[in-house]
Amino acid sequence: MRNSTSGFYSFLFQSPVVLFALFLLISVIISIINIQLGVHHFWGGNYTYYNNYVIFKTSFGNLMEHKNLYELHLDKYADLYKYSPSFACIMGIFYYLPDYLGLTLWNLLNVIVLYKGLESLSLLNTKNRNFLLLFVAAELFISVQNSQSNVLLAGACIWAFGLLEKNKTSSATFILALATFVKIYSILGALLLLLYPNRLKTILQFTGWCLAILLLPLALIPFQELLQQYEYWWIMLKADQSASVGMSMYVFTQLMLPDSVYKIITLFSGVLLLISPLALFYQYKNPEFRLKFLCLILIWMVVFNYKAESPTFIIAMSGIGIWYFCKSTPSRTNLILVLMTLFFTSVWVTDLVPRGIKNHFIPIHYVKTIMPAFMFFRILFDVWFPLRKEEIPAHEN
Repeated sequence: MRNSTSGFYSFLFQSPVVLFALFLLISVIISIINIQLGVHHFWGGNYTYYNNYVIFKTSFGNLMEHKNLYELHLDKYADLYKYSPSFACIMGIFYYLPDYLGLTLWNLLNVIVLYKGLESLSLLNTKNRNFLLLFVAAELFISVQNSQSNVLLAGACIWAFGLLEKNKTSSATFILALATFVKIYSILGALLLLLYPNRLKTILQFTGWCLAILLLPLALIPFQELLQQYEYWWIMLKADQSASVGMSMYVFTQLMLPDSVYKIITLFSGVLLLISPLALFYQYKNPEFRLKFLCLILIWMVVFNYKAESPTFIIAMSGIGIWYFCKSTPSRTNLILVLMTLFFTSVWVTDLVPRGIKNHFIPIHYVKTIMPAFMFFRILFDVWFPLRKEEIPAHEN
């Protein structure tokens, strides 16, 4: 029995692809189930269980038909399209595919990009990469179940970091630019460019990619119409920001600060906290410092995001997991913090915790947010006041 258990452990955790293949299989199954479920009633109409994917792919059709992307199209899907015109153009890849194929490929793309990102981290060995996958599994499948883009964005930012570490700046800046035009807050990943030599050249590369992607819809629509779409997008984002707090720091600060200023104070404070490590110029050559800054960016994208929702937390959990599993000798205190984060952020919201227990405690949007917010400050403290020099684990294949 002992040899059998040891063999299973080696098979699952020492192999670089077995767990990844299992995640791909589960993603395919989730896609099939969502399609088989048909439609359900919400937003005053009957829509699919993969409504987000329908929003993404249908945006291409709306762009081709010269419609305002940012108004309601309740005859096709529920909710608003909140992404760039360029993303609508890119989703033309999926527009003509039948849903059973397109949805499956979309979800697989998300998982593959995240895995490629984790695989690119030289400080993350095979065993710890697999443990990290298990650590984020619940959040990953929540995002896949909702056919969201959050897994893709987390993977893109991590992958870009891995490429920057290998001095592959052109590929890294291209991935960061693409992510920015999926969800605008992904532009925070560009802060990583400041940590490497030849900053001006790298920033110019990123700017060039952004300009090219910005103008991509010109292949489908006239210039004046594209400007109009970007104006519609800006108007929608401003209205969305004023109406939302999300599962984020805003749910706490609105309890302590006046309604008229709590959002701007929270955002301004969050930005200052995030960029504060950039003052540590002497640390830029330290790979552990750069990795921790990546983790801060990933967590910030959720904790200070006024639109953060449950499927968004895969981004923050990826950052927390990278911070912990890239350590060769993690402390017992950090292990406790990471396990608490896993329980309150991922397990607490599932049926593993009886609803009766959850209903007697604080609301879910407080519970799910509290540990990632705490971990942001924990890692920030670790950046500014490292307790000791940690060993860098050898990379395993």
